[in-house]
Amino acid sequence: MTSQVQTKDNFTELEEEQVVEYLMRHPEFFENNALLLSDIEIPHESGRAVSIIERQVSVLRDKNKQFEERLREMVDAVHENQRLHLSLLRLSANMFRAKDLDAVIAAINYELCEKLDADNAVIRLLSDDAELAKQALYLRSDDPQLELFGKLIEDQRIQCGRMTEEQINFLFGDDSHVASGAILPLINGETFGFIGLGSQDELHYHPGMGTDYLKQLSELVSAAIVSRLD
Repeated sequence: MTSQVQTKDNFTELEEEQVVEYLMRHPEFFENNALLLSDIEIPHESGRAVSIIERQVSVLRDKNKQFEERLREMVDAVHENQRLHLSLLRLSANMFRAKDLDAVIAAINYELCEKLDADNAVIRLLSDDAELAKQALYLRSDDPQLELFGKLIEDQRIQCGRMTEEQINFLFGDDSHVASGAILPLINGETFGFIGLGSQDELHYHPGMGTDYLKQLSELVSAAIVSRLD
C-alpha cells in the first residue's frame, strides 16, 4: 500500500511538472483555449473558488501594492537624505560664521535640537588641564565615568543603541527620559571629545541603522572645533 501511495504521489508530481513545462513552452495555449480562463476555478484565500482571470487580477493587484510600498519607501529615503544633506550645509555655514568656540557649540546644538529634533544633545571635550576640566564643556581625559562607554575613545567608532541608566544620567541627566542614543567621537588624530545624542524613542538609535550622516557630522564638527582651539 505504501509503495502504491508513493508511486501515485510521484506520478502526480511528474504530471504537474509536465503541465508547467508544457505551458511555459506554449504560451499561446490559453489564447487558443480562452474559455478555460473563465471556466477553470481555483481556491482563493477567501474560501470561495475564483476563475483564473480573477486570480490573476488578484495577484497583479497584490504585486502592485508591493511596488507602491517600495516606491514610497524609496521616495521617503530620498527626502530624508535631502533633509540631512541640507542640515550639513546649514551647519557648515553657521559654524563658519561663528566667531569663537562658544558660538560653534551653540550652532551645533541649534542644528541638532531645533532642526533635527534631537531630544537631547551634549558635547564634551577631553582635557588634561584640571582647571579647564572644571568648565561644563570639558571632561578630564582620565574621568573614571568614561569607563561607562567601554572602548569609545580607543575605537573611534560611532555607537548607536540603547544606553544603560548610568550612561544616560552621566550624559543627559537623570530626568532626560532618554531611551536610545548615539555617541559620535570627535577626532583629530586622537579622540578629543564626543557628541552624545539621545531620543525618547527606544528605536530611534539602534545598532543596525545607517550612520553616514552621523559620520559626516562627526568629521565636520571635529574640524570646526579644532580650528577654534588652535
